Amino acid sequence: MSIASNPNVRACCAIAQELQLAGVTDVCISPGSRSTPLVMALERTGGIRPWVILDERCAAFFALGMSRETQRPVALVCTSGTAAANYAPAVAEASLERVPLVAITADRPPELRDCHAPQTIDQVRLYGSHVRWAVDAPSPSAGCDLDAFYRAMACRAVAAAMGPLPGPVQINLPMREPLIDVDEELSALSPSRSIHDDREPHVRVHRGRTAPDRETLERFAGALRGIERGIIVCGPDPHNAPSHAITGLGRRLGWPILADPLSGLRWGHSEQELIVDAYDVMLRDHAFVQAHRPEAVLRFGLPPVSKVLTEFLGSRHALHVVLTSAGDWPDPSHNATDIVCADSAEFCLGLIARLAERPGRSIWLQSWIGASRAVREAIDAELARDSGMFEGKVFQETVRCLPEDAMLQVGNSMPVRDLDTFLGSASRSLPVYCNRGANGIDGVVSAAMGAAAKRSGPTVLVVGDLSFLHDIGALQIAARHRIHIVIVVINNNGGGIFSFLPQAALEPVFERFFGTPHGLSLQNAAAMGGGSFARAASWDEYGAALRRALADPATHVIEVPGDRQRNLARHREIIGTALRALHPLEGLR
Repeated sequence: MSIASNPNVRACCAIAQELQLAGVTDVCISPGSRSTPLVMALERTGGIRPWVILDERCAAFFALGMSRETQRPVALVCTSGTAAANYAPAVAEASLERVPLVAITADRPPELRDCHAPQTIDQVRLYGSHVRWAVDAPSPSAGCDLDAFYRAMACRAVAAAMGPLPGPVQINLPMREPLIDVDEELSALSPSRSIHDDREPHVRVHRGRTAPDRETLERFAGALRGIERGIIVCGPDPHNAPSHAITGLGRRLGWPILADPLSGLRWGHSEQELIVDAYDVMLRDHAFVQAHRPEAVLRFGLPPVSKVLTEFLGSRHALHVVLTSAGDWPDPSHNATDIVCADSAEFCLGLIARLAERPGRSIWLQSWIGASRAVREAIDAELARDSGMFEGKVFQETVRCLPEDAMLQVGNSMPVRDLDTFLGSASRSLPVYCNRGANGIDGVVSAAMGAAAKRSGPTVLVVGDLSFLHDIGALQIAARHRIHIVIVVINNNGGGIFSFLPQAALEPVFERFFGTPHGLSLQNAAAMGGGSFARAASWDEYGAALRRALADPATHVIEVPGDRQRNLARHREIIGTALRALHPLEGLR
């Protein structure tokens, strides 16, 4: 790459080239003036695909979904001012979900800060503790050779984003005018110019897995040998959960594995005999809970979706071990006896090598597995008998239509909880993702589109109407970029989850402040983004619409009508029936 005369462009070319050499392949760019030198440098650099997204908030969530899918850092570029502040929700989500992002926020130079210069806010460490690393870079200037600094800075940013605890980083880049030399940029854009340099990165960063030390493994192996009544809990962590190592440890210990729907263990593995997937219902039964208090808990991943499982884990156990990455502390109940910062696979395999396999299945294990199967069969039977458009049935009807290469994305609030409760485990492959870092409805559609953009197979997003409307700006991404995604919107005209909470009794204010009916047409929203639209009045219509959408590589919106009051009643009926399936199992307790 030729050396630019403009100091901004020279610095930005150094940064862009090092991002590419460090493994960044995608950058989401929102339009603005102050970021012009970096945008032009990225255009000069080969190997990085630009995604132009008008809204910074949508761009950041799109990048999050893309990075979560590829497990590579995605760069973000925006202009100065409040544009950078719009990255904040996705930066927080990426931090809590351990998703690598590199946010490059263009800024005014120091002499224009804090003096009412236009488009200037305090951008230094704008995202606070939500970033793994942040730097307020020096302003490029003529006669000051900082090439090595900018190159090392870009390498360090990617390395910090990748771990050992992955997450977002911020490069704040102040630049003075003139931002670029127009004639020089026109020359650089010539198709005959060489834009890619195959040189080595300025700094090579070497990563290693953290293996638990021998003393730690011996200590836990000794403690676990005499414990029969234990459980393994796998929370959200689909990319990093070593499924075969965890199931191998479960077999060796003779313990059930309570697998969250976002753990990566519920679907896609031939060894399903230890998986308990109906715990969200089982643990609502007081007698079952009292009879199944574990002596030990091994927990992998982030805290689980299920509230009743979280409450079940909330009491203090003699041994409660949480496996995590260095610098992380996923223990909201503050009841862990041990936090182990080590590679989960190394930990499991180290214990397996030190433990003898228990002979046969214990009564303890049989009780958990038998109860889970009985409850799951009762739920499935109830759903089969329900011909109405019950919201909890949408996942069964969706999964039966999905091809093997499909991915399922899920919205927060009711959809992810219904997934947990109403869809059992299976040996078929099914990658499932959800924005469970902050557990909010922000950016759900944008993140799903980001993931879909990096896949060859179709992506289906199941989301509530308020989440869809909250991220309606994401439809401009579909209008600009051809993305194969099917957005299934459960439309119950408001916030369905609030009907399950105590404030539902606060009539007449409940509907105004919590139910929040909107009365908006989703068809018009789909048309705005250039997508197709279908409204399903029956499950037959839904299946037909979904199969058509899966076969057409474009953006589709399918509306599933819901009724909040009927949904609440059916939830209670089905869960009540499933709980009664536990009663004949008293002999196993």
